[in-house]
Amino acid sequence: MKVEDVARRKLVTCRVDDEIPFVAKLMVDEEVGSVFVEDKSGKIVGLITDGQIFRLVAQRQKLENVKAGDIMTKEVFSIEKDAPLAEAWRLFQSTGVKRLAVTDEGRIVGVLSRKVVQRLMKYKKAASLTRS
Repeated sequence: MKVEDVARRKLVTCRVDDEIPFVAKLMVDEEVGSVFVEDKSGKIVGLITDGQIFRLVAQRQKLENVKAGDIMTKEVFSIEKDAPLAEAWRLFQSTGVKRLAVTDEGRIVGVLSRKVVQRLMKYKKAASLTRS
């Protein structure tokens, strides 16, 4: 199984200067747990996850004063869409990130969640045990 078989192809983005309430609403409206952050030229410069927003809420910060660029993860790890899922799993384990940008010849075309890969790996392992 390849990355492209399970990656979310819907690419949701916000701008560096978007306020966090807007980003949170975007996530809810688009039913996603992460959004890529673009600079003014449209280049992807970061990633925001729902977990980052949850932490701000838990800290009781005024979200209206926080911009996407303030909390985004600037180092976005990526994997090519035709890579095997096992390679994605190794990358998740070695980096500790929860999401990977999925690329097609260097251009971001989707996102892959650690949870999705983890569930598939568990399912695959369970299926192989029942066949034995």
